[in-house]
Amino acid sequence: MNKALKGILARNLRAFRLRAGLSQSDLARKAGTLQPRVAVMESAEDPTLPRLEWLGRVAEAVGVPVSDLVSERVGPEADSLPDLPEDGDNLAAHLKGLGAPLTGPSRKNRAFSPEAVVLGVLRVVPSSRMVECLPGLLFKKEMDHEKLLRLAKGRGLVNRLGFVVDVAVTLAEENRDREKLSRLRALSKKLWMERRKEAEEFLMSEAPEDPELRNWLKKKTPRAGKKWGVYGAYSRERFREALKRAA
Repeated sequence: MNKALKGILARNLRAFRLRAGLSQSDLARKAGTLQPRVAVMESAEDPTLPRLEWLGRVAEAVGVPVSDLVSERVGPEADSLPDLPEDGDNLAAHLKGLGAPLTGPSRKNRAFSPEAVVLGVLRVVPSSRMVECLPGLLFKKEMDHEKLLRLAKGRGLVNRLGFVVDVAVTLAEENRDREKLSRLRALSKKLWMERRKEAEEFLMSEAPEDPELRNWLKKKTPRAGKKWGVYGAYSRERFREALKRAA
């Protein structure tokens, strides 16, 4: 009985976590627990069941009632989506493989599609430099825009992707590439229809709690970010520079 229930919990917890756009570490921080504990609860092979109080905190963190975590009939679509790189995967190596101007080791722990790498960076935000590479990659590389849209919707990353796509639109305008400009604008419109309204997200590994810092970051955010409710100390010049240096 416990094994069957644990299998349901493991499946639903992982699926709802991914739908919320959270890594295991993100969920652990939001729920006040530890990442290894989240990993154990997402493993159907481990028969350990959590306390109800723990389930309540985790359910609140992913935005569902506790009953959904243990319901056999609930299975969000995120469970069928491809994996995104987690914290332990070498995101810099994957970006370098796509032509991003980054230094460091090139060894990749696992293989991921270019679309999954883009969304992985937006979810984990290992560094601002990695984020600054994304618009240039979206402009230069042929990517599956429907897959990007589907992954962003399933992972709760529509607004973040919308921001970097709009920066890529600007790069396409500046480079007078009509074909890519048309495709990127079409993707931006689709994302806008799926956006989370009145969003307030900080494109950082952890959102700042200090009100003064939050206000400063909002002031430093470029227009494209403010449009999507996605904030961070990014600049058009840094995005342009990353494009110039990309392979």
